[in-house]
Amino acid sequence: MRVSMRYLASIVAFCLGFGLFLNSCTKVPYSTDTSHMLDFSKDTILFDTVFTTIGSVTHYFTVRNPHDDALLVDEISLEGMSSSAYRINVDGAGVDENGAPITIVEDVTILGGDSIFVFVEVTVDPDNSLSPFIEEDSIKFVTNTNVQYVNLLAWGRNAYFHHQPGNWANSYDNEDNILSPNETWQSDKPHVIYGQLLVDQDYVLTIDEGVEIYVHDGSGIWVRGGTINVNGTLENKVIFQGDRLEASYQDKPGQWGLDFPLEFNFDGETVYYTLNRGGIWLDRAKDCNINHAVIKNATSGIWVDSVSTNAQNYSLKLKNTEINNHSSIGLISQGGHVHGVNNLVYDCGEACGAFTLGGEIIMHLSTFANYWSAGTTVRQGPSVYINDWYESAGGVLQERPFNSNTEFRNCIIWGNNAETDDHDELTASLFNATIYGNPIFTACAVDVQDEDFPQQILSEDCTLDITPPFESTTGNKDFRISSGSSIWQGISSIPPFNASDVTLDIIGTPRSTNSPDRGCYERN
Repeated sequence: MRVSMRYLASIVAFCLGFGLFLNSCTKVPYSTDTSHMLDFSKDTILFDTVFTTIGSVTHYFTVRNPHDDALLVDEISLEGMSSSAYRINVDGAGVDENGAPITIVEDVTILGGDSIFVFVEVTVDPDNSLSPFIEEDSIKFVTNTNVQYVNLLAWGRNAYFHHQPGNWANSYDNEDNILSPNETWQSDKPHVIYGQLLVDQDYVLTIDEGVEIYVHDGSGIWVRGGTINVNGTLENKVIFQGDRLEASYQDKPGQWGLDFPLEFNFDGETVYYTLNRGGIWLDRAKDCNINHAVIKNATSGIWVDSVSTNAQNYSLKLKNTEINNHSSIGLISQGGHVHGVNNLVYDCGEACGAFTLGGEIIMHLSTFANYWSAGTTVRQGPSVYINDWYESAGGVLQERPFNSNTEFRNCIIWGNNAETDDHDELTASLFNATIYGNPIFTACAVDVQDEDFPQQILSEDCTLDITPPFESTTGNKDFRISSGSSIWQGISSIPPFNASDVTLDIIGTPRSTNSPDRGCYERN
């Protein structure tokens, strides 16, 4: 959670003010020795890539007086003054009496052996460059005629910004569509999303290969009856991630995802709450295609709700895509029609895949591997969960069976809880499993121990208790199979997929079309 500079400044101001009060009755002996200089906790403040027009996180450093007598710092100032891209807060002061950011502070006392904090932020102005550029400045400290500097350095980057105000979940808010009916995003600059970006009914958003998409907290793409086509390639994937680029955010889950603030009246009181719908929400979407994408660090990666009545074949066709490190669920479907092949979904806080309320799920040659380990958080959910019923408002159980075409084939479903006695990495909650004439899981490697699991939805060529020999499940994880055993061979995925869909694995390794390996990787 980002703490504002003004809040931090108030804390610093109080502490410093209290210290000055305690010393107000004592004459402060100032050093005039020109050899007495300040110490800095950092000589350079470096900001990782910052998108133009967007403010950075707040960095800080300490300025220490290592001497016995107090030092009077005559001046602390930004070298760039009012034209600087940086903002500073010194000794609890960040703005002047008119509310404008300060550029200079004079006569700052630092008692012997004491220190002060200086906070720094930056907002980079845009230019015409397509490549990253450097924004430099420095903070000058003048003490007893000595001049010392702390350098400021930020990598700036131009981007396309997509900001769509409005809250379409509440009818009294006006919609403000900024997307044209047929819009294409190109890869010459990154794309930054602020807000709930709406792809409305019959609109098509096309994202070219190599596009980098950075999404702000609470934001995402809402495909409401429209279509999104993500056309990544093996060499130029499309990347979806949060817009904080500092190193500490590189593997931080839950950075982005659609949040809808809602309110209702209950017993005369207004109740406020937030509805979450993941990073990419396919809401009755039609014929969406995502190929060679990486979707990471959101609340949920892709959320598929039902299918448009105008869809030709499916809600989503998902190919060669990596979905990982989401705080909730990687891929969730509620009555959706999802056709997937060669996908890797791993390390999510609740489940890698949740396929609920029936629909049509055709998922082949994919790996669901949950080795989630985010701090002290313990994962309670399975790697994959399926469900075909719900409880209506009146408490009546309503059946929503899967379409007869539903099948997971040649998949691996495993995780770091598979070895425990009271946890299955594949769980099924079915209203009446006997209605399924064909297995839902065919030639898959799954973890199932529960004696009440409906075994009829598993084909005889599924393995239930053999741990997949992944190359590595820690550090730089690698979910390729290291064993040469024939047990990891699957069966043909043609049909329903075409040969062009299955002749290469997720990283371009040629596959056998008759007996491909299970999971998203083919062994060499």
